[in-house]
Amino acid sequence: MPVFCCIIFSKERKVCRRICHLINTIRPYITRDEPFGPIDSIDIATNDVKALELLFERHNWIYKNLRHRPSIIIGRRGSGKTSYLRSVFFDKQYNFYTEIRTARVLGRMVKAIQGMTKEAMFPETVSELWETVLWISVFSEIRTYTVLTYRDLSVVDAYLNKLGVGGSNNIDDVLLNFADVLDKTESKKNEEDNSEPPNVVERVTFEDAKSVVLNALEASGKNFVILMDSLDDFQMDIDTVAQSLQGLLKLVGSMNKPRDFVDIRFCLPTELYHRFVKLSSNPNKDFRRALKLQWTASELVLIGAQRLMFYLGLYYPDFLKSLLPLDLTRRSDALKLFQAVLPEKITNQAGFQEDTMSYILRHTQLLPRHFLMLLNSIFRASSDTAQSHPFPMNEKKIVNGIRQVEEFIVSEIFVAFKLMHPTAEETCKRCLPELGHKFTASELHKVFTRHGKAVFGNDNLFDFQHMLLEIGAIGRVIPGKESDLYIKGNFEYTVSHELVISQDDELCLHPLFSGIFHGISKQDRPVYPYGSILDDEDYRDS
Repeated sequence: MPVFCCIIFSKERKVCRRICHLINTIRPYITRDEPFGPIDSIDIATNDVKALELLFERHNWIYKNLRHRPSIIIGRRGSGKTSYLRSVFFDKQYNFYTEIRTARVLGRMVKAIQGMTKEAMFPETVSELWETVLWISVFSEIRTYTVLTYRDLSVVDAYLNKLGVGGSNNIDDVLLNFADVLDKTESKKNEEDNSEPPNVVERVTFEDAKSVVLNALEASGKNFVILMDSLDDFQMDIDTVAQSLQGLLKLVGSMNKPRDFVDIRFCLPTELYHRFVKLSSNPNKDFRRALKLQWTASELVLIGAQRLMFYLGLYYPDFLKSLLPLDLTRRSDALKLFQAVLPEKITNQAGFQEDTMSYILRHTQLLPRHFLMLLNSIFRASSDTAQSHPFPMNEKKIVNGIRQVEEFIVSEIFVAFKLMHPTAEETCKRCLPELGHKFTASELHKVFTRHGKAVFGNDNLFDFQHMLLEIGAIGRVIPGKESDLYIKGNFEYTVSHELVISQDDELCLHPLFSGIFHGISKQDRPVYPYGSILDDEDYRDS
């Protein structure tokens, strides 16, 4: 394999060996079948930290805001929640961490709450129980390091042994054992017919253990973070689950203060965000340190260029060398790399000419997963065993690459919103074929009346519009921004609030959905969602 060089320009052997080592690190993940690598960070082994780091792009607004230590990370499916959760593995922001399996611990907490009492369960009580559970995970992990003195370690061990959870260093086992302790405590209290909520541990003993850990972290200048990933289905319709989550939100909202040494990163899906806000006992406090993952087209291009560099370095190193020097932290150089492998313009299915990168980006909802899925599909079709490079690529391969994967992207959107909008897919199948790329609110009303009511689930037009707006199927045309060549629209995923429409608004269909459900006019001008053109202003600043 020829030596791969990029960004680092030195020809010294030591540097070349280092770069070759980096390429070998990501070789299992950048393949001809997946030229831009995995679309989900969970496909990268947690112990393969160097690969996680190399495939992680830091030059974006979101990464900069991680320095503010958000306690909640909110993002849509495919926005990179897990990647940002796991950036702790390599970015050195925290000295220690523990990763908790959210489904398991939530299930155990629900069981504990079910057995606690038949009386009212207050959020403060549940929050205290969550505090105990999460700190047990801290105690269990930090005792394996040398940050604690022998005396401090004896305090922590004594506390864990008192709970009956001191015999394991595996966090899942520790929390499982603690859940058993809770069950036994509740059984005993029920036998005694005690109606008071159980105080499973003496608070002073808990505070002793907590105090020695905090003092040790402060003295050593080190910190700790608890990681909890999101779930596809939180089952919030179950009362005890809702109670448990309400208490967890209360605790999470109280953490990550400026002088804290133990933080938490808890991931929540944007698709359920409004339900979590309604569930919260105090949304202003619980979500005051939340970070929402939203991306711009320029940031997605940097992600793609970083992986394109690895792909070319592995399979077309001589071609890549001809493009050097490159600094892929700069948008101009990232675009230069893409311009070398893509044609400047393509002709879309309606016969309109478009800028190639804008054409690709408008078929996303500005999510990294969407962009990588499209690029994998496009470049997979171009991969071959020929020695000569296939660049710039043929226009048809780009159009066909997008067509092959856009249905999977739309299906994933439906799945992500399944809990909130269970009839969305069938409703779109019935209604969207009756709409053009651009239409009026009254035309949408007619389509709902004639085709949508039968499958939507109710006859409320507002709910129907809300569903289409929330999943990003339709948007609002931006007055004065369209031209003879394209329609410009605002979609809910690029606004900080719910998008609302009036009777006078003109509406438009998102390219992903029009591509799947076929608008009436094949000659319609293409729709450009706001934010999908590289020169659009950063919508997060508005």
